[in-house]
Amino acid sequence: MTPDHPPPSKASLLKWWSQFTTAPRAKKDSEPHKVPTQDEHPVFGKPLKESLKRASVQISTANTNGDLYVWGYIPVVVAKCGLYLKDNATEVEGTFRVNGSAKRMRDLQAAFEAPPRYGKGLDWKNEHYTTHDVASVFRRYLTQMPEPVIPHDMYHDFRDALARKPYREEEVIATYKHLIHRMPRGNQYLLLYVLDLLSVFARKSSKNLMTATNLAVIFRPGLISHPNHELSPSEHHLSQQVLEFLIQHQDWFLLDIPPPPKSEPPPAWRPPRTQYLTPAPQNDEDPDLVFIPSSDDERPSTGGWKLVGQRRRITRRRTTHEHLGGLPSSAPARSGLGRR
Repeated sequence: MTPDHPPPSKASLLKWWSQFTTAPRAKKDSEPHKVPTQDEHPVFGKPLKESLKRASVQISTANTNGDLYVWGYIPVVVAKCGLYLKDNATEVEGTFRVNGSAKRMRDLQAAFEAPPRYGKGLDWKNEHYTTHDVASVFRRYLTQMPEPVIPHDMYHDFRDALARKPYREEEVIATYKHLIHRMPRGNQYLLLYVLDLLSVFARKSSKNLMTATNLAVIFRPGLISHPNHELSPSEHHLSQQVLEFLIQHQDWFLLDIPPPPKSEPPPAWRPPRTQYLTPAPQNDEDPDLVFIPSSDDERPSTGGWKLVGQRRRITRRRTTHEHLGGLPSSAPARSGLGRR
């Protein structure tokens, strides 16, 4: 450094640096401040009952004559993703184990949270999502609920039924049927829908590698978990066993369906007469999905049964675990909960 060019003073350096920081800050301050809205995520991460008020669809079930009756309601995201997965992913390896693209998952989640239809009109044929994208968003919805599908206050009841060993299979089934009937309606419908969907994948585990055991590990956090046990991996094993049992025996837990329920409950060991649940056809715009009231108070005590159409005659579907001298596990069976 020569005498003609003395080193810059601290003040001059600060003045020089300020020209790079002051202008951007002033520009930012002049822009309107975006206040995060409370409903930025109106579906994901919300209690089930709250998200159902915004975005729920009917599901229907067919009796042995093929008559379709409205049976219950589930979130739009579950119905739309469930139909897609049944149509496209049952033979894809690692369907629920492989994560999708982070960007596409964000886009798909945004579609299911966009009012006023919350993804109800989503046409998969015009989209670019992969089976892993859809499966990941389906799983994300369940795991982001503040409370799992099996409520916290019933967590120990479900676990206790299988904790006592040795146990009699028919006694555990009877206990779970009773517990499922005790669940809030929205939780009950969602649990039965998801169990049926997972059983379809378990039945094709030779191709998709998604056995009931693997599915139980993946879906335990969203279906049966408790904050007191989340940091205790040793407790997870029993919950996974419970979920695996529910998947394997899901055909015993579907409510007895049309004709509309009688005042007397069905015999404990009579298999349900019908095993086919699907979003209820309602209109030309979207023949699969329709919004309905989701509050328990808005639904009649009879369950809101309503004839909505007809399918061809169907037979009872068996799942991954045959029991009590039923059909052999290799016997052909119909899928549940959606189109094939």
